[in-house]
Amino acid sequence: MKWVFLDNKVLDDDMLFNFKYKMRLPDYLVRVFVNRGLDSINKIEKIFMIDEAHLDSPFLLEDMEKAVNRIEKAMRNKEKIVIYGDYDVDGVTAIVILLNFFREYLEYNNIDFYIPHRQEEGYGLNIEAIKILKKHNTSLIITVDCGINAKEEIKYCSELGIDVIITDHHIPDENKIPENAFAIINPRVSKKYPDKDLSGVGVAYKLLCGLAEKKGIRIDDEFLDFVALGTVADIVPISNENRIIIRRGLKKLRNTENPGLIELKNIAGITNDTDISTYHIGYILGPRINAAGRIEHANQAVLLFISKNLDEIKNIAQNLNLTNEERKRQMKKIEEEAISQLNNTFRQDEDFIITLYNESWNAGIIGLVASRIAKQFNRPTFVMTKSEDGFVHGSGRSIPSVDLYDVLKNVDKYLIKYGGHKLAAGISLKFEDIENFKKHSNDYLKLTKNPEDFEPQLFIDAKIKENINFKDIKLLEKLKPWGVGNPEPVFVAEDVFIKEVKYYKNNTVKFYGILKDRYYNFILYNCCEEDKQKIHQGQILNIAFTPIINIWNGEEEMVFEVKDIQV
Repeated sequence: MKWVFLDNKVLDDDMLFNFKYKMRLPDYLVRVFVNRGLDSINKIEKIFMIDEAHLDSPFLLEDMEKAVNRIEKAMRNKEKIVIYGDYDVDGVTAIVILLNFFREYLEYNNIDFYIPHRQEEGYGLNIEAIKILKKHNTSLIITVDCGINAKEEIKYCSELGIDVIITDHHIPDENKIPENAFAIINPRVSKKYPDKDLSGVGVAYKLLCGLAEKKGIRIDDEFLDFVALGTVADIVPISNENRIIIRRGLKKLRNTENPGLIELKNIAGITNDTDISTYHIGYILGPRINAAGRIEHANQAVLLFISKNLDEIKNIAQNLNLTNEERKRQMKKIEEEAISQLNNTFRQDEDFIITLYNESWNAGIIGLVASRIAKQFNRPTFVMTKSEDGFVHGSGRSIPSVDLYDVLKNVDKYLIKYGGHKLAAGISLKFEDIENFKKHSNDYLKLTKNPEDFEPQLFIDAKIKENINFKDIKLLEKLKPWGVGNPEPVFVAEDVFIKEVKYYKNNTVKFYGILKDRYYNFILYNCCEEDKQKIHQGQILNIAFTPIINIWNGEEEMVFEVKDIQV
């Protein structure tokens, strides 16, 4: 693995003086902050006060006032409102917070939701769904986590006399922005809203906050458990507002009052004393919510969180748990088949992008498989299957060095439609265009990238030149949660003398290392045979690691999680 050092930015004398002597920060912490754009005392102080920070006003979004007024009019006239969302965790949680807010806080019940079937309808608004909503007298649609590129569909809504308020966070295609939308709430098209990185549920929450403010309703941190769920699961960048939302949402999630969320935690084995982190969302709760839309229908996930019937809640939670097990089984099978394809066709020096197709694969699973293959081969990956509409549907996942959306823009003539962002995207295309898409996307990457861009890289914040202590590591806690745009800090300790190596089950190795006459506790998970050859008593190593603080039996322990080692 190639180590890429990020500590090459020259800091001026005033900056160093302010950080090191006014704020009393060691060099390695200064580098962490600067590498994340926190290059002034004011910015760092804001981070230190993150848990008291305020979210930006929803009315900075240009169409917010217009949207709120239209909703108030609909409520006065008792119009039928439908919240139309995506089938992933981001879309489900956005629907849930708006439905519960309308029903419990605004006491408005002439409202419903619609999620398209992933396999039968695909992503976003579609004409047949709009016809169904019109038959049920819908006069106002609020989209969540979709709609920004649904130009033709929203034009059709307008022709039927249905107003559409778009709340979305996806990058718009300038040629597909719906001019017939009644209002567009999307930070990516806003000129005034400072934070562009909100998730779909984050944008829906802004609409909720705008309504609450207009009505004089105090909501405090209500709904932030669900906003944090969707934000973490959608893997959006950890920008300022997302950091605030997730930190507060995790606290709310630990003591949530939503019966469905309580039951889902219980059935997933998350006890009341569990200190819930982003891990629990990304690997335990999120997959169970997502499983509904991948295997059956995402309606079940929404019903879990809006139902008041405890028997129904228990049944749905159990079903989601079983559905998630089926999702795991299908994913394992598809991944094995995809790897088998690759073993026969993949060329390390020629294939800058991986594209795989099998008409029998489940469209709800292929995105997960694309993610695993992209990680294993360190290539942007599209996994495709035949869709109900006769076209080919594909899910793509990328690596940090390749902007997937940029690739799609440059080969869009071979696509029927596409959408997404830098690291994840979805496409539809004709079967006969698969090879064109594969060839021309690969050719584009060969023009714009070098083979080195596909070498696995580990980004290093700084080399350790002083002792590491608890106080400084606790300052890093204010930067949490780690994620896209705010990676977990990684440091390098050079010339570490190895002592007392111990091997444990699950390929875990613990050892003491002496650095500058101090003992430090190192731990390496998923240790391979090559690692074992390097780690032995008396060896001198350079170690890339992340410092963490564990609590065991009420006592704090500083541990260095090893990311990579070099002799």
